[in-house]
Order: sequence, then C-alpha cells, then structure tokens
Amino acid sequence: MERGRWAFAIRPNNAGHQPLQVRRIVMRILLVFRLRLNRLIFVTALISALPALSFAQSVPEKEQFDPVAVVNGIKISRSQCAALAKNDTAIWVEADGRAACIRYYAVGLKSAPGSNPIAAIWMNGDVLGPSGTNADKRQKGFGPTEMVALERKLSGRFGVPSIFLARPGTYGSSGKHYTTRGGPIEASLINAALNGIKKRYRIHSWALAGHSGGGTLVAEMLARRNDLLCAVISSGASAYRAYREARGLTKPGEPLTRFDPYTSLDKIPADPKRRIFVIGDPRETNIPFSTQKLYYEGLVARGLVAWLVPLERAIDSRHHDLVDFAELANGMCAAGAGTNEIIQALKTMPEPPRRRTN
Repeated sequence: MERGRWAFAIRPNNAGHQPLQVRRIVMRILLVFRLRLNRLIFVTALISALPALSFAQSVPEKEQFDPVAVVNGIKISRSQCAALAKNDTAIWVEADGRAACIRYYAVGLKSAPGSNPIAAIWMNGDVLGPSGTNADKRQKGFGPTEMVALERKLSGRFGVPSIFLARPGTYGSSGKHYTTRGGPIEASLINAALNGIKKRYRIHSWALAGHSGGGTLVAEMLARRNDLLCAVISSGASAYRAYREARGLTKPGEPLTRFDPYTSLDKIPADPKRRIFVIGDPRETNIPFSTQKLYYEGLVARGLVAWLVPLERAIDSRHHDLVDFAELANGMCAAGAGTNEIIQALKTMPEPPRRRTN
C-alpha cells in the first residue's frame, strides 16, 4: 500500500471487522479534532469582537499661535481645555495652587486598552528674549497643524510615539511665559502634565528631552521622577547659578528666582538603565559650556550614568541652537540605539535647515 504523510493501514480481523481497540482510537482522534475545531471557532469569534488596535494622534487645528498673546499671557478656561482634550492636544493640570491648560501634540500613541512602553517627549526652549516684548520669531506663522506634522515625522523616523509638550505660555499652553519660565511653578506644572499624559495613554517610561530652558527642565525632572529611561539636555542652564555668575548676571550669594537643578543632584534616583546626555557647543556664548560641563561632572560624581557630548555644530551666532541634534539623540535613545551609535550619529548628522520651533 502506498502511504502518504498522514496515511495509515488498519488490518482487519478474521471477521472483516476492526478490533474494538482500534475503533476507540479512531473515536478519540475524532473527538480531539472536534474540540480543537470548536476552540478555533471560539478564538476567531473573540478576535473579531475585539476593537481594532487604534492610535491616539493629536487632531490638527486650523488656528495659528498668537505671538501677542504669548507676550501678554494666554488664557484658557477649564471648559475650553476639555474641548481641546477631545482632540488629544491638551490636558488640565493643577499644582502648587495653580492651574493650567497644557498643550501637547502627539503622534503614534496606542489608545486604550493598549499601552505604550516608552514615548519620546520634547520640551521647548524659551520663546521670548530678555525684554519679553516680542515672540514673533518662535510663535508666528504656524500652529497646531504644523506641530502635529513635526511629531508625525519624528515618530515615523524613530518608530516610537513622539510628543511635543508646550511649556506654560508657549505653543498654545495657557499662562504667561515671561513670568513663569524657569520658576518653581513651571516645573510643578510640567511635572503634573507628564503625570497626566502618562496616565491618559498608559505610558510606562519617558525619553525626555529639551533645549535651553526646556533642557533645564529636563534636569529638574531628573530629580523629581523615576520613570525616565532617557534624558537629553541640550544647551541647558542645568547649573543655573553657575551660569548666571559666569555671565555676570547674578552676584555670588544673591538669591535666585528660578530653580537650580544643580542643587537637586542628590535627589536624582539611581537607575543603571537610564541614560543621560548633556549636549552643548563648547563655543557657546549664551549658556557657557563650562557650566553645562559642571552639571555633567555632578552627575558622574554621584555615580549616575551620563555622557557629555561636546558638539561644535550650532550654526547660530551664539552657538546655542542644537535642537535637531537633541531630537536625534532622544529619538534614537527611545528606540533603543546603542550609546556609541547615538554619539556617532550626532557627529556625522548633516547640517539641519533653520527652523522656527525650538
């Protein structure tokens, strides 16, 4: 008899009938087959009943940012914030007796019941100069639509959820940027926003990055949070008093009106899995590189995992703007790239075009 892969021969007994034992074997095989078929039908039906995996993406909005409102202070009521929240672009937060509607622009986050193991999030630099009277450079001619497009590009590039978190009074968030920036209340509101967004989208860990004033906030969040897998500080005043004194803006011992992350180094929780990158241009004239290095040395002295990345790549007159480089480092870190690979990518990255966002 020719035997196929699943063929087998049953020898009949003298009466031409199968033995009783063989009949039982056949019946058992048929029973197992039926049970497995029923299970397959059940699982297929269950999968069909589940909602398709969806992603939370901020809905582009037509209006543009108002630079005059940035100077005077942006006001958003709680009900207005709730309406914006339906577009996945805002969250209402309260901290230290203050409330704010913090805007954010996100792409690639899994919606409930899904979860997000990590998300890359960016905090912008200051958008006003020392006088605080003009925000046209950073806040004119674009709005949420362009912000969502920026995050879509970053999310697609690195394969992780990407979020732009607007500091109070900037990029649509409520508040007066000039009087809030760098103050303890700004740090508390940002910390509350990170908590709220984390809960809303079930985010487990952050890759947190920021430039200039946003980088200073990253350093402050290191001392307040234990869920940062990546922290990228770009041209930040992380040793704030040292920066002020180096520039002759503050006398030694004079009280500060802003938080100084350098004084909070001892509060940073130990975490061997977290990577901290301090990125600066040694030619910097705004925030002296020596003060950025001072903060890095404070990290290392406390046994924290950190890298100082000197990059003579900033093309502005102050050698301050390294936004694109910090975005690259944060995205690659969130995606799990090796540290040497990240540093090499920073050194060889093509010169980026000028940009409005920071």
